[in-house]
Formats: sequence, structure tokens, C-alpha cells
Amino acid sequence: MSALGQYIVYRKLIQLTEPEYKLYLAVDDVVYENFFQRKSVQAVINENHLLLIVVNTEKEEIRQWIS
Repeated sequence: MSALGQYIVYRKLIQLTEPEYKLYLAVDDVVYENFFQRKSVQAVINENHLLLIVVNTEKEEIRQWIS
């Protein structure tokens, strides 16, 4: 979950410099299904207000935006 720490730091910096921007964390759709759907991970996502983009890296397409 080091990506979470980086995300939080980047989000704070963006809030200070460009408050109208939103930061999304991109995750592979397989990782999203196998890891991010766990209740414990969902609790962390909700508590930290993570915005996600779920992508299929093989097809190079966005599958879902989660705000």
C-alpha cells in the first residue's frame, strides 16, 4: 500500500497548488477485482476518499471511473 501514501501526499500537494484538480489512482482491472474489492481495502479507500480509475492494461482502455 505504498501507493496509498504517495497518493495522499500528491493529493495534498495538488490541493495546495491547483485546488480545482482531482487526483485519481489508476489500478489494473485484475488487481481491482482481486485486491481492491476486499472489505478491508474498501474501508481504507472510503476513509481516505480515494478516486480510482480502473484500467485494462492489455487493451489499454479505461474500464471504470470511481469517485
